[in-house]
Amino acid sequence: IMKLLTARSNVQRQQIKAAYKTLFGKDLVDHLKSELGGKFESLIVGLMTAPIAYDAELLRHAIKGAGTDEKVLIEILASRTPDQVKEIIATYKNMYDHDLEHDVTGDTGGHFRRMLVILLQASRQQGVQEGTIESDAKALFAAGEQKFGTDEEQFITILGNRSAAHLQRVFAAYMKLSGFEIEESIQRETSGSLEKILLAVGKKHTHTPRPFFSPNDNLDFILSYSGTDDETLIRIMVTRSEVDMLDIRKEFRRMFATSLHAMIKGDTAGDYRKSLVVFYEEHLCNPAMSFYVTDMLGTVKPYGAFNANDDANALQKAMKGLGTDEDTIMKLLTARSNVQRQQIKAAYKTLFGKDLVDHLKSELGGKFESLIVGLMTAPIAYDAELLRHAIKGAGTDEKVLIEILASRTPDQVKEIIATYKNMYDHDLEHDVTGDTGGHFRRMLVILLQVRPHLIIKCARSVPAYFAECLYHSMKGAGTDDETLIRIMVTRSEVDMLDIRKEFRRMFATSLHAMIKGDTSGDYRKCLLLLCGGED
Repeated sequence: IMKLLTARSNVQRQQIKAAYKTLFGKDLVDHLKSELGGKFESLIVGLMTAPIAYDAELLRHAIKGAGTDEKVLIEILASRTPDQVKEIIATYKNMYDHDLEHDVTGDTGGHFRRMLVILLQASRQQGVQEGTIESDAKALFAAGEQKFGTDEEQFITILGNRSAAHLQRVFAAYMKLSGFEIEESIQRETSGSLEKILLAVGKKHTHTPRPFFSPNDNLDFILSYSGTDDETLIRIMVTRSEVDMLDIRKEFRRMFATSLHAMIKGDTAGDYRKSLVVFYEEHLCNPAMSFYVTDMLGTVKPYGAFNANDDANALQKAMKGLGTDEDTIMKLLTARSNVQRQQIKAAYKTLFGKDLVDHLKSELGGKFESLIVGLMTAPIAYDAELLRHAIKGAGTDEKVLIEILASRTPDQVKEIIATYKNMYDHDLEHDVTGDTGGHFRRMLVILLQVRPHLIIKCARSVPAYFAECLYHSMKGAGTDDETLIRIMVTRSEVDMLDIRKEFRRMFATSLHAMIKGDTSGDYRKCLLLLCGGED
């Protein structure tokens, strides 16, 4: 149970639940509850709950238990995006037939309640308001450090209503103006629950990059010598495992000179410990999982307020009539994960009776079309397709064979082999060996025997490899667009942030700047969206 469920993403666990009901006529979660118990049961049930429903459930318990668990209200409402908050509110209503804001305001008071209400409005301004950065910084300074007493309402208004990008600029300006980090001023000027929620919002939007759930916020209180706060430990491990756990781990080691793994191992016991350790080792430390789930290493992440039918309608409208709205197509598709794009394809077929990819091909052209079609293809199928073209084109494109087979995990290679067989009714190893020779062929055969980890451990980092490939695709006269498209499509949900870092380290320029200078038109716009912005 633990090894299987901790090695699946939440989306996949929901599919398992549905399959279980179909096959056995039983609710899988109820069956698990009847077989398990204690903290282990709580952890497994948490993993089996869809993220938004889990948040709604946690908020309900925080409000309706004995007293209000303000820590949970702060943790969830201050760390979720506006779109996620809207989904939580709707889900809470569906689950409990209650209005979340009404329940929260009935159980809290004062400035703390005011801040929670603003967060529940989920109506932060969009983008950066250049004209108000300095005035917001001055208003915060005047509301706290510069006066006797504190104007809490000013802190609440600015931190509760401005966008993340805007707040980052405001906090940087505040530091220059006052000489203090925003967190320092919040700690001096406020107290109690208001201080905690303002600090949470400040840390999420600070100009100094660090994860919201850094040890100072939660984890040092969870794992302590006076016993373990298992509820918080379970909550954070479940809710952050597909979001920013890699960053939390780094921050944990930096601050306490020990690993989160070691602390969990030393502070828990039994199946509960085993499941946390397996979850940590197999799920959170396994780069292969990032192929299926989203962590902080990718530039493309699942869209929070996703609705496949709405997106299908928007795309149909963008291609309807004379002319094509390329901006809508690229902005929509680059802001969805590949799993979501597949759902859009299915919805498009249902709504309009057309194949979305065929329709896109008929409206687009050139390199922009190749990029969009690549994004619309499931990752394993895209790898299989690339390998087929590399083998069956005019001459063998050995670069593609190396790039794919040496960088994918064993499980991914197995899937590629099976998918290649289904798509082309050919054996991939047979095709590869028939098209190559000598020691190079021998090496490819070893990779196809599902042992690429032997290569990865001996080689330098995978992000550095892809950074170099990208650099050479744009360096010199002309651009190797095939390589550029291939890497931007296949790595955008995997490790593009690390590739960008390596690119800057190795070549003293940014990937964003090089793409901007080496491409043009809609193709360039789309590539820059996948790149995720300037460093």
